[in-house]
Amino acid sequence: MRHWFSERLYMETVSGDGYSDASIGIMNHTVAYIGVKSDENEKFFSKTENYLNLLLYLYSLQTGQPWIKFQNVGYNIASYTQLGTIDPGFPGFQYIEYIGEPVERHIKYLQKLSGLFHQLETDYENIMKSPSGLSLKFFYDALMSNHRKELELAVVHLIIAAEALTLIGEGSKRQNVSKRIAVLTSESSTEYSEIYRKMKELYDVRSGIVHGGGKKATPLQVGELFRYLRKAILIRLSIRHLSKRELVSKLDAISVDWNKKKDITSMQAFEV
Repeated sequence: MRHWFSERLYMETVSGDGYSDASIGIMNHTVAYIGVKSDENEKFFSKTENYLNLLLYLYSLQTGQPWIKFQNVGYNIASYTQLGTIDPGFPGFQYIEYIGEPVERHIKYLQKLSGLFHQLETDYENIMKSPSGLSLKFFYDALMSNHRKELELAVVHLIIAAEALTLIGEGSKRQNVSKRIAVLTSESSTEYSEIYRKMKELYDVRSGIVHGGGKKATPLQVGELFRYLRKAILIRLSIRHLSKRELVSKLDAISVDWNKKKDITSMQAFEV
């Protein structure tokens, strides 16, 4: 069974002998959808929805934009080219909310996302059941909080995403999370030192929010945390063959000897 991702990136309403572009009249949303290539007599509604969820989590990660589900339907169709020539129903789809940007820009986002999606789709279940999948979900929750101007909640969600990626239950959470995210996202030892320092400050902001009496999160701090976590999650997905314990061991070794950073970069399945 092979999933496919639309190239045109607009939902087409199939009706009778022809089709109409369902994007007409939708002023505030881009529409993405996904279908299943399989036996004509089979329909994979749940699997279509699951794979679409992966696509939309990756969309949010790549673009920094949240998406909102309004509707979900899914039918098996043999190929995209059959839309408008047969009446199989709709492939699975969701509206994607865009904020203050032209629809055309989001279409370009989705076109670039197609390649990444196809690299990860066959490993969907392992990803979504892993700490990496949890980090994707908390990253999305942070985007929604940020969209609602709830900066403190966005920080809390992002730190949880960082913990899901890098903690295995030992030592100082603040130090280990900050160190490992800094190693994962830095390109040089100098940048590592800077991100390590900032991550510790951001972790303190999170602690103040959760426990009370701390400083308020600033938009600049939230923006930095989004950038760090976006890159960290993408890199983790590119080296997902490593167990969490294996990854943590390598990150801790790099923090002591930066020359070992190539042990991570050489393993990445795609560029971030």
